[in-house]
Amino acid sequence: MSMVPFLASLVMAGSGCVAFAAIAVTVRAQLPALRRLLADSRALAADREFLVQITAPAPAAAAAPQVAVRQQRRPAVRVVRPVPALVSVPAAFGRPLRAAA
Repeated sequence: MSMVPFLASLVMAGSGCVAFAAIAVTVRAQLPALRRLLADSRALAADREFLVQITAPAPAAAAAPQVAVRQQRRPAVRVVRPVPALVSVPAAFGRPLRAAA
Protein backbone atom coordinates (compact mmCIF):
# COMPACT_ATOMS: atom_id res chain seq x y z
CA MET A 1 0.00 0.00 0.00
CA SER A 2 2.90 2.37 0.62
CA MET A 3 4.04 2.00 -2.99
CA VAL A 4 1.15 4.11 -4.40
CA PRO A 5 2.24 7.45 -2.87
CA PHE A 6 5.80 6.81 -4.03
CA LEU A 7 4.64 6.11 -7.60
CA ALA A 8 2.40 9.20 -7.52
CA SER A 9 5.31 11.39 -6.46
CA LEU A 10 7.47 9.88 -9.22
CA VAL A 11 4.74 10.62 -11.78
CA MET A 12 4.46 14.23 -10.57
CA ALA A 13 8.24 14.72 -10.64
CA GLY A 14 8.45 13.15 -14.10
CA SER A 15 5.69 15.38 -15.46
CA GLY A 16 7.49 18.42 -14.03
CA CYS A 17 10.69 17.41 -15.78
CA VAL A 18 8.83 16.85 -19.06
CA ALA A 19 7.20 20.30 -18.76
CA PHE A 20 10.58 21.91 -18.09
CA ALA A 21 12.08 20.11 -21.11
CA ALA A 22 9.18 21.28 -23.31
CA ILE A 23 9.76 24.88 -22.22
CA ALA A 24 13.50 24.58 -22.94
CA VAL A 25 12.89 23.10 -26.40
CA THR A 26 10.37 25.83 -27.25
CA VAL A 27 12.71 28.62 -26.15
CA ARG A 28 15.60 27.09 -28.05
CA ALA A 29 13.47 26.78 -31.20
CA GLN A 30 12.41 30.43 -30.94
CA LEU A 31 15.92 31.85 -30.43
CA PRO A 32 16.41 32.80 -34.13
CA ALA A 33 13.09 34.65 -34.13
CA LEU A 34 14.02 36.39 -30.88
CA ARG A 35 17.37 37.44 -32.35
CA ARG A 36 15.61 38.86 -35.44
CA LEU A 37 13.19 40.73 -33.19
CA LEU A 38 16.05 42.29 -31.21
CA ALA A 39 17.85 43.23 -34.43
CA ASP A 40 14.68 44.91 -35.75
CA SER A 41 14.33 46.78 -32.48
CA ARG A 42 17.91 48.08 -32.73
CA ALA A 43 17.34 49.06 -36.37
CA LEU A 44 14.19 50.97 -35.44
CA ALA A 45 16.06 52.80 -32.68
CA ALA A 46 18.78 53.77 -35.17
CA ASP A 47 16.11 54.97 -37.62
CA ARG A 48 14.51 57.10 -34.90
CA GLU A 49 17.86 58.70 -34.08
CA PHE A 50 18.47 59.43 -37.76
CA LEU A 51 15.03 60.97 -38.18
CA VAL A 52 15.59 63.16 -35.14
CA GLN A 53 18.88 64.35 -36.61
CA ILE A 54 17.44 65.26 -40.02
CA THR A 55 14.33 66.93 -38.60
CA ALA A 56 16.08 68.89 -35.85
CA PRO A 57 16.17 72.65 -36.37
CA ALA A 58 19.31 74.16 -37.86
CA PRO A 59 21.93 75.56 -35.49
CA ALA A 60 21.37 79.14 -34.32
CA ALA A 61 24.51 80.44 -36.08
CA ALA A 62 23.19 79.42 -39.50
CA ALA A 63 19.74 80.90 -38.92
CA ALA A 64 18.73 84.02 -40.79
CA PRO A 65 18.52 87.24 -38.78
CA GLN A 66 15.07 87.91 -37.46
CA VAL A 67 13.27 91.02 -38.60
CA ALA A 68 11.30 92.94 -36.01
CA VAL A 69 7.58 92.59 -36.65
CA ARG A 70 5.69 95.89 -36.46
CA GLN A 71 2.34 95.74 -34.78
CA GLN A 72 -0.59 97.28 -36.59
CA ARG A 73 -2.81 99.63 -34.65
CA ARG A 74 -6.44 98.82 -35.13
CA PRO A 75 -9.42 100.41 -33.44
CA ALA A 76 -10.97 98.31 -30.73
CA VAL A 77 -14.33 96.98 -31.89
CA ARG A 78 -16.80 95.77 -29.33
CA VAL A 79 -19.41 93.28 -30.42
CA VAL A 80 -22.50 93.23 -28.22
CA ARG A 81 -25.13 90.57 -28.73
CA PRO A 82 -28.37 90.21 -26.81
CA VAL A 83 -28.32 87.22 -24.46
CA PRO A 84 -31.59 85.24 -24.22
CA ALA A 85 -33.01 84.76 -20.74
CA LEU A 86 -32.12 81.38 -19.34
CA VAL A 87 -34.52 81.50 -16.38
CA SER A 88 -38.21 82.09 -16.82
CA VAL A 89 -39.86 84.61 -14.49
CA PRO A 90 -42.89 83.28 -12.56
CA ALA A 91 -46.27 84.89 -13.22
CA ALA A 92 -46.58 86.14 -9.67
CA PHE A 93 -43.19 87.71 -9.09
CA GLY A 94 -43.54 88.02 -5.32
CA ARG A 95 -44.62 84.40 -4.70
CA PRO A 96 -41.97 81.70 -4.22
CA LEU A 97 -41.85 78.75 -6.62
CA ARG A 98 -43.24 75.43 -5.41
CA ALA A 99 -41.82 72.02 -6.17
CA ALA A 100 -43.87 69.76 -8.42
CA ALA A 101 -45.66 66.98 -6.63
